[in-house]
Amino acid sequence: MRFDLDKNILFVLPIVLSILLIALKDDVWLFMNSLVLALIFYELIIFKYRSQYGFSGVRILSMPSIVLLSYTTLIALPAVYIACVNQNPMRYPYFFAILTFYIFYPIGLLTSNRFFFIKTHNINQFYHSTFQKSPVDEYIYELLLILFTFSLMVFALYLYRTPAVPLIEMITNPLAYTTLWLLREESMKLLQVTFMEKYLFAWLRDLFLPFGILGSLFLSVAHKQKRYNYLFILFLILGIVNNSLTVAKAPTAALFLGIAALFFLKQQRISLKFILFFTILIFTFPYVVYHFVSSPEFRSPENLLNSMLLRVFVIPAEVLFEYFKIFPTSHEFLLGRSSNLFSWLYSDGLFNLANYVAKVWWKLPFTTGNANSVYIGYFWADFGWIGVILSSFGVGFFIHYLFYKLLQLSNYQKNIFYVTFTTATVMAFSFTFVSTNFTSILLTRGLLLVLLVILFLKYIVKYIDIDIVSMNDC
Repeated sequence: MRFDLDKNILFVLPIVLSILLIALKDDVWLFMNSLVLALIFYELIIFKYRSQYGFSGVRILSMPSIVLLSYTTLIALPAVYIACVNQNPMRYPYFFAILTFYIFYPIGLLTSNRFFFIKTHNINQFYHSTFQKSPVDEYIYELLLILFTFSLMVFALYLYRTPAVPLIEMITNPLAYTTLWLLREESMKLLQVTFMEKYLFAWLRDLFLPFGILGSLFLSVAHKQKRYNYLFILFLILGIVNNSLTVAKAPTAALFLGIAALFFLKQQRISLKFILFFTILIFTFPYVVYHFVSSPEFRSPENLLNSMLLRVFVIPAEVLFEYFKIFPTSHEFLLGRSSNLFSWLYSDGLFNLANYVAKVWWKLPFTTGNANSVYIGYFWADFGWIGVILSSFGVGFFIHYLFYKLLQLSNYQKNIFYVTFTTATVMAFSFTFVSTNFTSILLTRGLLLVLLVILFLKYIVKYIDIDIVSMNDC
């Protein structure tokens, strides 16, 4: 690698630690230095595999590296602030539970690597490679056409089944901010549809359309043919319309985040112009939604920007703290009741954990809202320290396995498989990861389905003997 980010970080962190030991005091001293020590431990334990597990891996959109960067910037660092401004005694278990990620997540990665070994030398070649065309692209184009037709059918079914479209209400009704929350709830989790329909609607938003958009964009960039351009435009229009209907901010932002990730992967560098352009593109729709859901007196640009920044950089860590305040102080550990996997063992059935935390935190006993948290919150509420430790290990083990299977499928090349799967799931491993239980990411967000598709494609490529070796660079 021309620029080894992890080597530089490992060199700088002890210097930072020395300065912080002298400059800080009290709780800030404890929390900040503990985080720096945890980062040093992480860098040391994965140093041999830093190109796939370290911060350097972000350059190739390595799934384990995206998780590391997102967790550090959106959970661990804000948690220092949250732990310092709150005097609740549970701030200590809260913060040190966060730090266990830097111990047991890499252990999970390395353990998985013992069984499913990634060729580190081939990973290093990614840093200098370009997009690769291959004969398989034509087959993928046919599959994308089928996916677009199926997505249209699911989209039409959603329009038929939903009682109201919040986006239309937001645009046409000046007083929409008074009812938009309820309309959004009715068009999403309160929607009266079958179990399978709910999954289809969620997968359409989080899987089918992102994969269609980014797969067709890869073909368009790589081959520069009109049919690929048209397919990309059609997918993009459908994706923007569908993902904005419920006025949920993240699904629409995710589409543009994926596009930004694809061009980053192609260019292997970020300019100031690139950052500004895609930052504006990604946050435009969330900004508009914040404008319409806020009462008129709070619609100044400053208030809206503050709301967005708090939602991205503070709220995920703050929500997690609420889980530690409630369990087991105000409510005993659930012992698996928050998960469908164990809830059948209890006569009361499933415990709606995210909704319960929202009711306690917001002091609204009848709210249908959810205070969603990173996976640590859910496993803490269920099993305490055992849940936190085992879940971090399990997350690391699974993410390595998924990345390993993708590398096998793509033959360690930046071809349509690698580029599409990494860019289409970048939201799942970043903003979604820090605000959603990992079991929900696996099922509702479709990450388990992604793994099944990778295994299926690997079998098909081998069965019909398709050559995925590159024809030439793009």
